[in-house]
Amino acid sequence: MKQAVQRVAKKAVTTAKPKQTRDPVRSKQAILEAANEEFYQHGFSGGRVESIAKNSKSNMRMIYHYFGDKEGLYLAVLEAAYLRLRSQESKLDLSLVTPPEAMRQLIRFTYDFFSSNKDVLTLINNENTMKGRFLKQLPNVKNITQPLINAITSILKRGHRDGSFRSGVDPLQFYVSLVALSQLHILNRFTLSIVFDKDLTDSAWLKQRRICVEDTLMAYLQDPAPSSATPKAS
Repeated sequence: MKQAVQRVAKKAVTTAKPKQTRDPVRSKQAILEAANEEFYQHGFSGGRVESIAKNSKSNMRMIYHYFGDKEGLYLAVLEAAYLRLRSQESKLDLSLVTPPEAMRQLIRFTYDFFSSNKDVLTLINNENTMKGRFLKQLPNVKNITQPLINAITSILKRGHRDGSFRSGVDPLQFYVSLVALSQLHILNRFTLSIVFDKDLTDSAWLKQRRICVEDTLMAYLQDPAPSSATPKAS
């Protein structure tokens, strides 16, 4: 009997599955992705850490270990949203093309980014409703944004030198206009669709909108055409 017990014990040892260990990098990323979706859908106040733990297949203790608390997790999500925008933006090599083409590329990228990353747009919009309460705690966001303004400034200067653009265009004013024109129809798509009885999510309408945004901003950069009308004699 003793030998039989030993054989069973030996078999149990050899057939036991090795204990799985968590990959901290993958676990943290899974939590961030679940948190991004939770805060995108419900905002900071409505977002529940319990739901994030469930959807990321983690647990509350792990979330608090990595991020401290709900605010720490939200800060990580918000920073990741800005990093996604800036990192993709930085892939544009705007110095190798003419100033007009550089601006067109930036306009198209910005419009397309917000169209395909509505979670980022919503997170930023929600942060505005909280008066930037959490963004103030992320100084790195300012640092990663400055190269964009520097790039726009350089394009405007090159364009003015070669006669492509007029003088006096403020780079920040230009970018704020670009962001506004790329976002308003998305943030207000439901109300505008009802008011004007037009589906603003229709692909054909959105294609026209993209052209309109690009043409509007490029026209803003040009010198006003001199009037061809002959003044009337008094």
